Amino acid sequence: MKQEVISMNRPLLKSRGLSTHHIEIFEFILSGKSNREINQMLGYSKKSHVVVDHSRKVMYKLLAMEDLCRKEHIGEVVFPRGYCFWWKGLLLKHQQQLMEIAIKPEYYVNALNDII
Repeated sequence: MKQEVISMNRPLLKSRGLSTHHIEIFEFILSGKSNREINQMLGYSKKSHVVVDHSRKVMYKLLAMEDLCRKEHIGEVVFPRGYCFWWKGLLLKHQQQLMEIAIKPEYYVNALNDII
């Protein structure tokens, strides 16, 4: 039986809901970090799609909070770094509300505990 090596610093969520981890990843994107840099910092593989998936969850939530249509803003979602000032404005405007509805870090499960 082959045993997987799991990074100690990579949070594993037991919920599919919006979490503070999603918001942190989106903030890294807005600060100018590349997806590969973020993957490396958080312990995901080089080709992991987690950064994109998690940041999109935040972007879609922000669009919903502004009553904006996903179809009309697909360019902003696909290229968030090109519209980072616009996204930063929305994030600052709704950050308090996002943090209130986001799953807090105490609900994260260390992947190592799941193996043991």
